[in-house]
Amino acid sequence: MKPVIYQKVLRVKNGEVIPLEDILATEAKIKIIINDKEIIALSATPLHIKELVTGFVLTEGIIKANWCPEEIKIIEEDKEIKVKIYSEDFLELSKKPLTSGCASSFTFIKELPEKYEDNFKIDIEKLFSLFKDFQKKSELYKSTGCIHYAALADSENIIFLAEDIGRHNAVDKVIGYALLNKIMLRNKILLISGRISSEMVLKAGKWKIPIIVSRSAPTSLAIALAEKISLTVIGFLRGKRCNIYTYPQRINLLEGV
Repeated sequence: MKPVIYQKVLRVKNGEVIPLEDILATEAKIKIIINDKEIIALSATPLHIKELVTGFVLTEGIIKANWCPEEIKIIEEDKEIKVKIYSEDFLELSKKPLTSGCASSFTFIKELPEKYEDNFKIDIEKLFSLFKDFQKKSELYKSTGCIHYAALADSENIIFLAEDIGRHNAVDKVIGYALLNKIMLRNKILLISGRISSEMVLKAGKWKIPIIVSRSAPTSLAIALAEKISLTVIGFLRGKRCNIYTYPQRINLLEGV
């Protein structure tokens, strides 16, 4: 299944009507089926499906971390993608199948991650540079205008970037990539394109990611949760300015600031 489709449209501009082809982001249903039971249907961009499902089921605690994600079976059909998983460590959920999307996000995480401490630090100028690079890398956003993206970075470089119609899906893809490739998350930075929600904080906190950064704003609940688990939240990073909402000690600021 392709991540974009082409649609004939009529563009009206300055009183002139111009027929042309527009590029639309594909919205696919990703049905996650565990032990032959449908758990949830995600609305997602059909890219990095294995990373998405791995990040989702492990972050949400639906399957324990000692599960082998190589056993995922992906079945692509005309209008949907089925992902089948078999695991003895499946957490039985007394819920009907749910639908997740950008506007109706949710999380199965019920417990607040424990507070964590680390010695991770990054220079503010390096953070500005990383985010500038991050904003240049989303090709689907450039072509469709309706894609969210997230990335995992260390203190020097972006390691992996994922794109999706859903903000939370993009984060799950990034986390899933790290888990599949056995990349430690406790010394990494999570970069995101949209607002920082409480769900984002919970996902980052699950894996003890020290810093989350966005060009947009955090919610009040996101900040309250971040304070409790010691996550550094940075919003409104645009150019060489930003707001540091929590735990600024991880950021080496400019001299005199």
